Amino acid sequence: MPKIRIGVLLATFLSIALSLTLSALPARAQLQSFDAPNAFETDCNGVNNNGIVVGFAVDATTFLNRGFFIQGGRFHMVDVGVNGTFLYGINNKNQAAGWYVDSTGTTHGMVVDQQRHLKTIDPPGSVLTNAWSINDAGVVVGAYQDSGGVFHGFSLTGSTYKTIDAPNGSILTQTLGINNKNEMVGIFDDSAGVEHGYGLKGSTFIQIDNPAAGGAVTATDRINDNEEYVGLWGTSTSGPFSGYHAKNNHFVTITFPGSFETRTRGINNSGVVAGRYTDQNGVIHGYAGLPQ
Repeated sequence: MPKIRIGVLLATFLSIALSLTLSALPARAQLQSFDAPNAFETDCNGVNNNGIVVGFAVDATTFLNRGFFIQGGRFHMVDVGVNGTFLYGINNKNQAAGWYVDSTGTTHGMVVDQQRHLKTIDPPGSVLTNAWSINDAGVVVGAYQDSGGVFHGFSLTGSTYKTIDAPNGSILTQTLGINNKNEMVGIFDDSAGVEHGYGLKGSTFIQIDNPAAGGAVTATDRINDNEEYVGLWGTSTSGPFSGYHAKNNHFVTITFPGSFETRTRGINNSGVVAGRYTDQNGVIHGYAGLPQ
């Protein structure tokens, strides 16, 4: 299972596809590769309607994770945590959601901009927090680990936290994406430990499974205002994984040309996607572009 994720009680569980309506994008994508300066790994994780990409890179000298914004093809590095900074989602106000690791090794969720204005996010009872996405109204979604080691999804509206747990005996829930309609997506592990994507529209919980995965692994990372959603799928919990774009429960695989593995993590309202791919030599690069 791709435990690259870190980890509302709902009355009903509907195993149906998201009620979405646009045709899916073609399989082949015209995508641009990105490599941060002095980095041996680059992950692109989110893209907004302004074309600004966020992510993180592993520094080749310090081996620390550094957050970044890419604007106009230029990397703007953001270091908040003493022991690492990770950016995953960005809204159209250029505010990024992510997390940082402090001097004690504790992971805190955050919202930050390019000027390093920082808001720390720690839900009550959390010992580890990851903020994954933020919409234009400032609603943040993410996941936290409680003192018992269980991962829950959460949303933060103003100063109000709401816990999100998938129903039917799930053992892990993480909320990864939110759009400007307050529709959310994420992942959950069922009672057997199988990873599924999910959508949350109001109080309706919707399980998402890419048929190509054969019931093994589906993750749903982001949803845009057109209700297009992206993520990854795999036929084995150990990978390799492929990215996907979906609409109306119609899944189309996204593969960076020549890659060994591709993961799709972000999408804006124009259909521009962002993610990471692993080349045939095992090197991880970021990517972004408009599938055509």
